Amino acid sequence: MSNGGPFQPHTCTRPQSLDLTGLPAPVADSLRRLVATLRSNLGRVPSPETGPPDEWNRRLQAWIDSHPPRPVTIDDSREAIYVGRGE
Repeated sequence: MSNGGPFQPHTCTRPQSLDLTGLPAPVADSLRRLVATLRSNLGRVPSPETGPPDEWNRRLQAWIDSHPPRPVTIDDSREAIYVGRGE
């Protein structure tokens, strides 16, 4: 049964493509790697509809833990987001 949320499972049945024309080669390569990563990870995302909440929480946490941490620091403060906009 669907909960009507924004993350409904959907699988494309026909081939899809991205137009990378004009992008620098490193950017195009990064996009290809991103798509490959998404394809490999999407099949393993736990669904809340396949068991009791505690089991779903355990499987979701295991899925999260299976991804390596990324050493990225993002300044998401209001000041950083609106810098240069006269705010």
